[in-house]
Amino acid sequence: MSTATTGRHLPPTPPSTPQTKNVDDPVRHFETRWAEERWLRDVMSEWTSEPGRRADRESAEFFRGRAEVRRELIRRRLEVGFECHGEEIGGRWRKPFVEEGLRSETSHVLRRIVQLVPKASRMATGRSKDILRSTDSKLLGLDEPYVVLNGKVRGVFRLDLDLTFWSWEALRSQVAQLPLPCLPHAAIAFELPDGSVERPHLLYLLPYGSEVWFDPDDDRCRRDIMGFWRGVHAGMCKTFLPLGADPGALSNPMRIKCPLSPFWTVKLWNESHFPDLSEWAGWVDTGATRDSIIRESAAALSGVERRASNALFTTFQEWAYGSLREMHGAGESAYVSAILRKDQDALAEMLFDRLVGQASKVADKSKQAQAILYRVVTYAADHWDPSRASRDGTRDRRACAADVEGIVGVRDRQIVGARYAAQLRGKRSLERLVTAMREATREGRELTKSGMAVRADLSRPTVHKHWREALAQLRQV
Repeated sequence: MSTATTGRHLPPTPPSTPQTKNVDDPVRHFETRWAEERWLRDVMSEWTSEPGRRADRESAEFFRGRAEVRRELIRRRLEVGFECHGEEIGGRWRKPFVEEGLRSETSHVLRRIVQLVPKASRMATGRSKDILRSTDSKLLGLDEPYVVLNGKVRGVFRLDLDLTFWSWEALRSQVAQLPLPCLPHAAIAFELPDGSVERPHLLYLLPYGSEVWFDPDDDRCRRDIMGFWRGVHAGMCKTFLPLGADPGALSNPMRIKCPLSPFWTVKLWNESHFPDLSEWAGWVDTGATRDSIIRESAAALSGVERRASNALFTTFQEWAYGSLREMHGAGESAYVSAILRKDQDALAEMLFDRLVGQASKVADKSKQAQAILYRVVTYAADHWDPSRASRDGTRDRRACAADVEGIVGVRDRQIVGARYAAQLRGKRSLERLVTAMREATREGRELTKSGMAVRADLSRPTVHKHWREALAQLRQV
């Protein structure tokens, strides 16, 4: 398409392959694709899209206003920088500061992280590791301290270390002594005023083009390779146990401290060596399991002999889950508050305080018992599911028992159950929409789909789906 056709000025030619010396082919390949896609975005931003179907006035104004706010935020972010006005992140108060520029402009590794984050419509970010939300701008979302990488195409291994190190140099030195093929590509943590490094995340990237597919609907997804990836990750975690690696982090491997966020200090220790799965398999125990690693972690923290540690671990685990069930049944206010806030750290602290006295009495050395208890309560808090805590009728159990009677196959029974659950969710959404419409009518407000979506806390497609039926019910009153 020529500029005469579009009436716009286009960049003359796409960028050429970077001529960087002593750079591996995967790095050169990625940097070429990065430059080409950036050029294409610049070109596409100059084109005028085809006019589509005209939305209703309020919806159009709503989305136009949101787009204007987003454009202004992006403009200020690029021109002024990231502005923090003082807030608590990761349990630490951050003083006001400004960081200019984008970190991705400075490093190949950080550009790879950008590439491995889903597009804005599927992106999940947050100000804490447990509270995540969506975003409509990838650039702004990458300023958040926590981000979830693409779980369907996995190209990163994350190691979560639960210790505080004296300095970045001390951390690097200890990691370098482990039997591994290379240093981490990135280390992310909060640096304390005295220079110590608190609970770092270490990231190891696979070579560009060697990412592992975890999408069962894609032909490139293979169960054996998925298992291989998990085995390598578990083996890496086992190797890092002496440095306080958290095995519980294997359950959510894509949630990381975002190295592009100005809230963290980031160290880039390796931008040239990217081992693939085959190379990693020669360095780590790919047969390690999460349960065995958790037990080894507890033993390593406590310094207790392995057999005694396993006995204490099993006992403390029973106590922890028993205490959680008791707090759930009693409806203790502190417990309920932690569950509502999804604050696993507070829940683990409650468990530790509740059990530490009892745990200290059953072991010869109280400090070692407390170390095992710490690991147990952390794992229990992270994996506690309140919805399974009781059989008191709060869940709609066996609600469609009559519908599945006579159906033998598990898959066919699950299909019937899923259909019932979908109908139940639709009924509840309709009830919420009708309630919101009645309230708006009493207040003399206009009934619009966008307005009712906000008021009922439903998505606009859900409101559109139930709109006619809700109007019919509203007229019957």
